[in-house]
Amino acid sequence: MIEHIVLENKEIYLIGTAHVSQESADEVRRVVEEVQPDAVAIELDKGRYQALTDGKSWEKMDITQIIKQKKVGFLLANIVLSSYQDRLAKQMDVRVGEEMRTAIQLATELNLKVECIDRDIQTTFLRIWRSMRWLDKWNLLVALIGSAFDTEKISEAEIENLKQGDLITSMMSEFSGKFPGIVETLVYERDRVMAYSLKHSRRKKIVAVVGAAHVQGILKNIHNDYELQPLLELPKKSNLSKLSQYIVPGLLVVLLVAAAWKVPSLAMDTILRFVLINGTFAALGTMVALGHPFSILTAFVMAPLGALSPFLATGWFAGLMEAWVHKPKVEDFLRINTDASTLKGFWKNRVLRILMVVVFANLFATVGTFVISAELLSKIFN
Repeated sequence: MIEHIVLENKEIYLIGTAHVSQESADEVRRVVEEVQPDAVAIELDKGRYQALTDGKSWEKMDITQIIKQKKVGFLLANIVLSSYQDRLAKQMDVRVGEEMRTAIQLATELNLKVECIDRDIQTTFLRIWRSMRWLDKWNLLVALIGSAFDTEKISEAEIENLKQGDLITSMMSEFSGKFPGIVETLVYERDRVMAYSLKHSRRKKIVAVVGAAHVQGILKNIHNDYELQPLLELPKKSNLSKLSQYIVPGLLVVLLVAAAWKVPSLAMDTILRFVLINGTFAALGTMVALGHPFSILTAFVMAPLGALSPFLATGWFAGLMEAWVHKPKVEDFLRINTDASTLKGFWKNRVLRILMVVVFANLFATVGTFVISAELLSKIFN
């Protein structure tokens, strides 16, 4: 899929690729060699460009910083999506992003400028997450987990059919019905970002390599005038969202005080049960993630504090302990995409296990908070 765009001061050859197709990579090479452009534009941001060109990017990742910076969910989503693409690529006997590597390699050989025209992937993920309702977030999580272990094979012919745009259109229509906000942010907003980047590039002749699903959107937007900055900003949290992080801990404190006040003789018993229930659930979640005994103990101890604090999460402490006890090895980072494609691999790989400790400790601690809250309400009203 190649579109020739002529603007007032430049020419753009827009190539729509399938990302995991050898034919896509070959097509990129043919067009670049024939057109001899001033620059090659690619559907990557600077971070993903560095990860694609630096074979040791995983090895440089600091898992403890990921936890401290609250990026566990972002990293997990990225790993699951990368793993899914890797699985398709292995069936096609190509590497993920081979067409991007081809474009970058040719640009280096021909001394051409490489322009990263996409929006930062973390901005995209955060815009998606903050725009979703709680139920949609849960459904998305289930869909991501399902895709991680999907063993259905797809032929190269089907990949090339996708590349033509017909099936992509139908797939996006179906997806829009389930997650309309996701499609708007993941596809349509990025269409506008990439169209803007191409239109305002200083180069006169450009070969742009993008996924086939973005071609029509870029063609639609590249002749329009609009502001880019609103598409690069993170949506502000609503006042309700800001208050919500205080509501649950606040209500829990009120319930504890009310239960102790109603039956003063059982005040200490109430506090002990609060500690025991919250701690036990958090510890159980860490056990499900096959965390180290020290991580399980950390989850138990920190769960009550995490339940009462709007700023602390039980999983952070359990995950940091797991990272300290079971420090990931180089091979864990190198196998991260492969291991993420199987249930066994998720618990075998140290990096993935640390992430699962964070997720499951937080999830089970939340369940524990609801259980103790229900028990406190029962005490108060009975």
